[in-house]
Amino acid sequence: MITESSWKQYVKRYPATSTIIFALIMIHILAFVVGNGATDFETARQFGALLSNNKEWSEFPYLLTSNYQHIGGILHVVSNLIAIVIIAPFIERIFGTILFVILFNLTGIFGSLVTLLFTSDLTSSGASGSVFGLLGIYIALMVKQHPLLTKEISYPIIGITVINIISTFLIPGISITGHLGGLFAGMLLGMWFPASKVFIKEGLFTSFFKTIVTTIIIFAILLVPQNVIKSHSFVEVATQVGLGDYVTGKKKVALFNLHRDPVLDELNWLIDQYNEKSVALYNSLVENYNNGINQTDTTAQLKTISEKIKILEENIEIIRNHPNIDETEALQNQLLKMNESLLEAAQQAQKTLESMNYLEGNEFLTKMNEVEDDYNQFNEMLAEFRDDYEY
Repeated sequence: MITESSWKQYVKRYPATSTIIFALIMIHILAFVVGNGATDFETARQFGALLSNNKEWSEFPYLLTSNYQHIGGILHVVSNLIAIVIIAPFIERIFGTILFVILFNLTGIFGSLVTLLFTSDLTSSGASGSVFGLLGIYIALMVKQHPLLTKEISYPIIGITVINIISTFLIPGISITGHLGGLFAGMLLGMWFPASKVFIKEGLFTSFFKTIVTTIIIFAILLVPQNVIKSHSFVEVATQVGLGDYVTGKKKVALFNLHRDPVLDELNWLIDQYNEKSVALYNSLVENYNNGINQTDTTAQLKTISEKIKILEENIEIIRNHPNIDETEALQNQLLKMNESLLEAAQQAQKTLESMNYLEGNEFLTKMNEVEDDYNQFNEMLAEFRDDYEY
């Protein structure tokens, strides 16, 4: 029986693990308190979920944050929490707080990176990559014959690892890339990083501080590419190392695409188009129109709106030519209608700022009301779709 005193003892003995567990629980709760729940795609993104369709440097911070958000609901987060409670303490005690936190985060990051490289149109999150990373570290420690890793510890770990690998390929909806990427990273880093031959003991508050600071530093490092590597895109760099066709989706690794749900894939694609493109273009149009209507010189606003019109025209062609399936055809048609309405509104905004005619401005507002109606209709259809298909 788990008692209050046993939990206090656990926290005292394994402060870094406890800090991570606390963070996972709090983020999951906050998704319901300030969002629409952890299973809501928009809320999941706000709390750090990875969008594998966004092949940009700006996605790199999400390689870390996606490990702390669980889009799969309560079962998803509870299963990972149980795994961390069981398998993380030994790793923490032989590596110490800083190395343990680095290993936990790096293995999860690598799993997310594999997902970003080799999949598209997925909204992915969860600590599973880090959990598999810890299992990979155990495998490395067995190979290195770590003196503290007894048979009583290693045999159950072998069993857990085998079961988890098998379930990765048998259960639909599981991120094969995230799991295998984390496992491989764990084995590699476990062989490389030195582990103490005696258990390391650290103070509760010292360990808590180290855990937070180390994680923040890793997050800060992931912000560097988008601010430094501006001359080459993520896709260009991937192409230079021979992964360009996989990143763009021209080639696929069959192993990573087992049990893919085509309906879920299409739904993710539509949501990505909506969140990453349509909503962003809508907000940009409103901002530039409002700024321009109060200016005597609207050159800058007109230039931006002209650029957005070109992007909208490209998006409309992408949506129109995107192969659809019966289950999501209505959603795709509504997304197309929404973008066509937004294009008309953008063209009207351009005309209004060029003429500064009051009547033209009224026409723009009418067009924007139509866009709002289309947006609301899409969201209503999306909610009905999720209810019908239990997504």
